[in-house]
Amino acid sequence: MNKWKWILITVLPLFITTGCWDKRDPEDREYMITMGVDKEEAGYTISFAPAKTEDREPEKMVCRGKTLADAIAFNDSRNSRKTELGQLKMIVFGKSILEDKIMLKSLLEELKRSQDISKKVTVLGTEATAEACIDAMLKQDDGTGLYLWEFFKNTAKEVGVTKGLDMDTFFTELKERKGSCVLPRIKPEEKGLYLGGGVALSDTKLLTFLDDKEEQGYLLLLGEAEGAVLDAQSDGKIIPLRIARSHVKYDFNIQQNGTTTCNIHLRLYGELLGNTNTDAFSEEGSKKMEKLFNEIIKSEVEKTLEVGKEYNTSEFLGLAVRLRRENPQYSGDFWKDVTITIEPEMKIRDTGRIR
Repeated sequence: MNKWKWILITVLPLFITTGCWDKRDPEDREYMITMGVDKEEAGYTISFAPAKTEDREPEKMVCRGKTLADAIAFNDSRNSRKTELGQLKMIVFGKSILEDKIMLKSLLEELKRSQDISKKVTVLGTEATAEACIDAMLKQDDGTGLYLWEFFKNTAKEVGVTKGLDMDTFFTELKERKGSCVLPRIKPEEKGLYLGGGVALSDTKLLTFLDDKEEQGYLLLLGEAEGAVLDAQSDGKIIPLRIARSHVKYDFNIQQNGTTTCNIHLRLYGELLGNTNTDAFSEEGSKKMEKLFNEIIKSEVEKTLEVGKEYNTSEFLGLAVRLRRENPQYSGDFWKDVTITIEPEMKIRDTGRIR
């Protein structure tokens, strides 16, 4: 008994003072803020943008491996600091990895199982390389390593140019939509980064890229177009309108002949911008403006639907999953079996509050 007592007395203080065997001081860790993933012949190229520390400015780190775990282990074996992913805020998927279904699925499974990466991490896609996005980000960074995160929050959420997507929602949509989804798109440019448009996936691989208007139509279909700006022409003037609130309702009705009608009702509230003539806020003027913007909204949504028709899939737009919720037995050809009507209803406000 005395022997075990002395062992406990000797060993217990080690646990109390260290907490765990592999505990490291913060200065021995490299906290990653953004991760980019590209494909290479033997596996993945992982690009990291770390956070600023007291003694180091953020510098890009690149590692390679057959899996994400291999790449990180490779990185740790060649650096004095341990790669820490607990603070990761964004993951950018390069075009090369999005085009390879097998590699993308393997990567997503690894991310899903990871205990180190939060499922609230924001995911994006690019038609360039993810590494090029990391390079462009670091050129614009103010030394914190948070440039892309702050840029995304201020641009996507306030301006309404693309849909924010965290990893948890990404996995849910892929499951519900049979491997389909739309990622927000980011693009490196000469002057920095451009955020706008979307990256459409189908069957867990790249389908196509959506331009700004097609992405805006997608946001309208989701009822998440707040912040988006529409431009109309009236009496030789360009009139901008910002969408303040965006709602959508889908009504599916099965007909006797087996076909289905889908009524998409868009209820929107908007605010006219710029030096608009006060006549626009009269009863007659408001109706004219509302009719004009209703036509623009309908046209934008139809343009986005045409992308789905072109590729003969409605999954990435979230249309088929909505129909399956109404009719779990449905398994037909959406574009042949379903007739869609779009009914926008725009209400324009002339003060800080919606009437």
